[in-house]
Amino acid sequence: MSLRALLPLALAGATLLAAGCAGRAVDSSAADASAGKTLFSQNCGGCHTLADAGTTAAVGPNLDDAFRASRTDEGGDFDESTIFDVTLDQMRLAAPPMPRFDTGPQKLSDEELRNVAAYVASVAGLPAQAAGGATGATGTSTAP
Repeated sequence: MSLRALLPLALAGATLLAAGCAGRAVDSSAADASAGKTLFSQNCGGCHTLADAGTTAAVGPNLDDAFRASRTDEGGDFDESTIFDVTLDQMRLAAPPMPRFDTGPQKLSDEELRNVAAYVASVAGLPAQAAGGATGATGTSTAP
């Protein structure tokens, strides 16, 4: 089974985990999405497609495709904070071939991880004109 086929299951599992651990949610309000965009391009863009970052890779899931449906009523109506939590969990609990960014030579600080997650949550799956991008995104939802 391909990684792309497993992505919806992984997202659903991460969502259930996040819902079951509501008290552990990380506050994204202090995250710097602009810094996150730079970090995403440097550390994630080689494997993941994300339109706002201008990355087109095919190793990992296309993050626009992965989160587009989840932003709809039919797909779960995820708000930005849920996408932030899912993204943060994926960076910390990654399954190979994705590296874990909380340990090892590619380790990012907690602040850097939150910045990347805030950036991805602010733009992934949104139409280009609706994406908040790295400018001014502070953890508030930009979903329609």
